[in-house]
Amino acid sequence: MKKVLSLLLAICLIVSLLAACGGNKSGDPVDNNKAEASKDKYRDYYQVWIGSFCDSNNDKIGDLPGVLSKLDYINDGDPNGGDDLGADGIWLSPMMPSQSYHKYNVRDYFNIDPDFGTLEDFDKLLTACHERGVKVIIDLVLNHSGNDHEFFEKAGEELREGKEDGYARYYNVSKTQDSTYNRPVMGSDYYYEGQFDSTMPDWNLSYQGTRDYFEKVTKFWLDRGVDGFRLDAIKHFEDKDTDGVEFMKWFYQMAQGYNPDVYMVGENWSESGDIYEMYDSGIDSQFNFKFAGNGGEFIVASHGNVADMATKLKKFDDNIKKHNEKAINANFLSNHDMLRLYSILEEEDNKMAAALYMLAPGNTFTYYGEEIGIEAPSSKGDANYRTAMIWDNENLPDIKFQGSPAVQKNELGGVEQQLGQEHSLLNTYRKLIKIRLQNPEIARGSIEKVVDFEDPMCTGLLINYNDSRVLVIHNGGKEAKELTIDAIEKPELRGWSTADKAESPSTETPKLSNTKLSVPARTSVVLKEKK
Repeated sequence: MKKVLSLLLAICLIVSLLAACGGNKSGDPVDNNKAEASKDKYRDYYQVWIGSFCDSNNDKIGDLPGVLSKLDYINDGDPNGGDDLGADGIWLSPMMPSQSYHKYNVRDYFNIDPDFGTLEDFDKLLTACHERGVKVIIDLVLNHSGNDHEFFEKAGEELREGKEDGYARYYNVSKTQDSTYNRPVMGSDYYYEGQFDSTMPDWNLSYQGTRDYFEKVTKFWLDRGVDGFRLDAIKHFEDKDTDGVEFMKWFYQMAQGYNPDVYMVGENWSESGDIYEMYDSGIDSQFNFKFAGNGGEFIVASHGNVADMATKLKKFDDNIKKHNEKAINANFLSNHDMLRLYSILEEEDNKMAAALYMLAPGNTFTYYGEEIGIEAPSSKGDANYRTAMIWDNENLPDIKFQGSPAVQKNELGGVEQQLGQEHSLLNTYRKLIKIRLQNPEIARGSIEKVVDFEDPMCTGLLINYNDSRVLVIHNGGKEAKELTIDAIEKPELRGWSTADKAESPSTETPKLSNTKLSVPARTSVVLKEKK
């Protein structure tokens, strides 16, 4: 009998050991840590360029039903399982009726462009997102309208009659031509401001009638359930007659009257000083252009020198919070106006750049296709940065728009191929988002200090959130580092990301023994201070 009991105990022990090994083959704590869905404004956003994402009706144009059909890829509603990316916010590119493929010259602020679907299609997508805990923000263009907007057409009719006190007040017009008022109103003696091109006349943001109109627009979309807005070209709100910060403050506070939790992120492609000043308006976020794109700090640091980037990031984060203590930095690497990331960086550097921006405080914004390394066919022309999403390299989509190049196979494979590769670029993004969800301090905390390891290729960000501290360590060098951890007490290994090639992945993993940490080459590690 004793032998039988001993045998049963041995079998149970073996089974339990095998189960433990099977549950965490790599020893990576990310496999076992629990991710918590976000309940606040801190999110990982996924930018969807609707016309290029997924075509549901074979008209060669992506649409809202297409986005809905791929929603389980973006977020399946379970932060701890599935093959989804894990993004818990979506930024929808312009979708209102417009004469252009990009939709930034809006004809009607209260509808959906027929290319993309209907308001009913939008409502279905919004409902499905909210069921998954995903917030949705839409692109809202307040700087200018389309020149076929009803108000501008009526303004033109009145100006041709010499009437300035009607619809012309909605726009910036003058009888004197100069560098600002440089677009002629045909058949009249007047000129209008159109900073981008003749199809985009600038609104008069100081006119109360314009503000009343924008309030109706805002109420319409917030009542529909939209969670916030990505505001286009906010640096251009400032002009001869308009205080840009004052207008932004008015707009933000007005929107809060309809939804106190509304989230706004502004496109302010400016120097740091102008960005800091705009935070005085109370706006939640502005895109961190200084760190993004070719030549940005994240991209430069992805080649190895991470210490300089960390110092600059802390300075930037400190400064925005001096102007708005609730400011949420909006970190990103690329967007629809920039050269595709994989056209700039090799696979390993792509992964390193992803770790640098995703393991920093604030919200993240991932441009569709960035996570699978879509390349731009050419560096010239915005259409090359907005090509079709590649779902399956063996079944390419037939998507076309004005100036679009032919759809080509993706060097790293489509979504289908990369999901099956453990160390793919896509799976790196999925893992980084999961690390952020498992460690809420990363997004919500402030950089208490930059830890100096006396090596430009190695740095640490000590992030503090409500007295809970995490230490994010980046080894950007090509050699492993042996570090002593004294910035936090009782460090616990929470996860890591290695910038390697999917076809020849690294076999090295971080090792933590008391306060001694071994960090493999090109690896980012997250430690948490045990209480």
